[in-house]
Amino acid sequence: MKSIQFLIILSIAALTHAVAQKDPAAKQVLDAMSEKYQNIPAFRAEFSYTMEDDGDDIDEGFKGTILVRGEKYKLIMDEQEVTFDGTDIYTYLKEENEMTISSFDPEEEEISLSNIFDIYKTGYKYVYTESKNNGATDVVDLVPEDREKEYFKIRMEIASGDKSLQSFKVFDKSGSRYLYKVLSFKEDASITDKMFVFDKAKYNGAEVIDFR
Repeated sequence: MKSIQFLIILSIAALTHAVAQKDPAAKQVLDAMSEKYQNIPAFRAEFSYTMEDDGDDIDEGFKGTILVRGEKYKLIMDEQEVTFDGTDIYTYLKEENEMTISSFDPEEEEISLSNIFDIYKTGYKYVYTESKNNGATDVVDLVPEDREKEYFKIRMEIASGDKSLQSFKVFDKSGSRYLYKVLSFKEDASITDKMFVFDKAKYNGAEVIDFR
């Protein structure tokens, strides 16, 4: 077991060293993608999420919807709903009928469709990995500069034509992989700031736990 862990550490170190730069070809693809989404005031996307871990023989996932307007977002899944109003995060657990409110901490922000389009701009090295699907898809790898991160790579697949994000996969140091696929995407002018404001009346009888 120790030898396997050592090989994993060596592989991570080798990868980090190999992409210890900001590849101009990767930057061109990422900038084009980022510009595309920056010009969209608000959007709605359907996505699938899959978590894989070969060591523990785990393969599980779910589908969800995300609404984004500026830095605000609402993530809707079968069992929970997560809303960020620009200041605080509201997590509603449907089965427990419980709402938890906490202050937003940038250091604890998870990677998602609300921030993935610009995440490369700060704290990452990146490299253009390959062109696939007969040139229809560009693959770019991002490596965090912070060695303390729990993951060591994000692999993004971006349509070479319209520069839309097709999927991204997060590689955890534990051996787990988290894959997000964009199933549908559309601009949605009906999404307003009011949709991200917490209204207790909409969560009838919910227990509210405020950690702020």
